Amino acid sequence: MHTFRRATEVLFVLTLAVLLAGGILFVVGQGIALVAGQGEWLTLLNDTIKTPICVAASVCAVAGFLLSYKRRQPQEQPQKADAR
Repeated sequence: MHTFRRATEVLFVLTLAVLLAGGILFVVGQGIALVAGQGEWLTLLNDTIKTPICVAASVCAVAGFLLSYKRRQPQEQPQKADAR
């Protein structure tokens, strides 16, 4: 179980990094294309970068959902106070 959780954590971190880097590249590229007035660049960015970003976001979301489940910890029994 520990190996599965560790693999899920690694998958989460890697896809999150890809998602963030791709998002920054996508937004900066769109800004440059808008300033330059190049509609073809916008189409190129949309066709090449958008799909991998969406896939990374989906994998990251599923990994984060799986990480939200924790192994149930045994609950401690409340201790009764001693009578004086």
